[in-house]
Amino acid sequence: GTMGAQIAEVVSYAGLPVMLADIQDTLARRGVESVRAIYQARVVKGKMTPEQLEEKMLLVTASPNLDGLNDADLVIEAVVENPKVKQAVFAEVEGLVREDTIIASNTSTISISLLAEGLKRPQNFVGMHFFNPVNMMPLVEVIRGKQSSEDAVAATVKLASRMGKTPVVVNDCPGF
Repeated sequence: GTMGAQIAEVVSYAGLPVMLADIQDTLARRGVESVRAIYQARVVKGKMTPEQLEEKMLLVTASPNLDGLNDADLVIEAVVENPKVKQAVFAEVEGLVREDTIIASNTSTISISLLAEGLKRPQNFVGMHFFNPVNMMPLVEVIRGKQSSEDAVAATVKLASRMGKTPVVVNDCPGF
C-alpha cells in the first residue's frame, strides 16, 4: 500500500535494503513501482540523478510472501488498521525471523500491548508510527508496549535516526 511504499522509499534512501511483501505478487510489485515513482519525482526536481535512482532501486525488492525475512534485523508492518489482521501477520512473521529480530507496527490507533498479545517474543515488538507523507514528515513515534524491551526500543530509535527521522519514544496509550 501507500504507507508501505513510502516507508520502503525512506529506508532505501538511507542506503538500507528493503523488501516489500504482500499477499499478491502484483501488489508487492506495485509497491516497488510506487517507490520508483517517488524517486522519479526527485529526479524531475533535480534532487537526484537517474543513476542515483537506479542505485537506490537496487535496494528495493518485492515478494508475494514473507520468505526472505530470516535475515531481517527489523520488520515494519504497514497493513490495514485491523487488530486481527495485524496479529495474524505478526504471528506469521515471528515464525520466520531470527529470535532477535524486532517487529514494528506502523499502527496509528491500535494499542501496541494489545497487538503483542499472543507473540512468543513480545519484548521484540514495538510501534513505529510514521506520519504521512513519510518522506516529508520528520517525526516517527516509537511506541513502547508493556513488554517492549529497552534494546528493541533503542534499536528502533537508531533505525529511525538513520532514516533521517526524528524519533520520539512514547508509551502505549490512546493517541500515543
